[in-house]
Amino acid sequence: MQENELRTEILIDAPPSAVWAVLTDFGRYREWNDLVEYVSGVAEEGAEVRTRAAWGSPAEREFEGRITAVEPPSLLASEGGDPELFFGRHRWELSPEGTGTRLVNREAWTGPLADSVYAQSKDLLTAEFDAFNKALKTEVERG
Repeated sequence: MQENELRTEILIDAPPSAVWAVLTDFGRYREWNDLVEYVSGVAEEGAEVRTRAAWGSPAEREFEGRITAVEPPSLLASEGGDPELFFGRHRWELSPEGTGTRLVNREAWTGPLADSVYAQSKDLLTAEFDAFNKALKTEVERG
């Protein structure tokens, strides 16, 4: 089965624990991220989450998923979709780099629709992932 992956990264001038605190506080996302109207749920393995992304844009969408890994302060992972059609696995990986943190924000999609959806959405999704990374960096570094 074909898998498509989008990967972005950013350096944040703060330790992984500080990045983790903001990344996993879903209730505050709207305060620092203009693209996310809300993320409901908690950062606990097995928890169901619902997200409305690209808020206020033509690409606005809502989706449900499940948290699959929580390894403070280095890994948060979720997955969602229909495994028979289009299924995504998202990972936020935090690793220490000097006095800061390297955040890798990635998602891989599988299923019969993955190729066409990825081809049509790659540029938009890359911009959204980059915007998320920059907003997270700004919020964490703001303290």
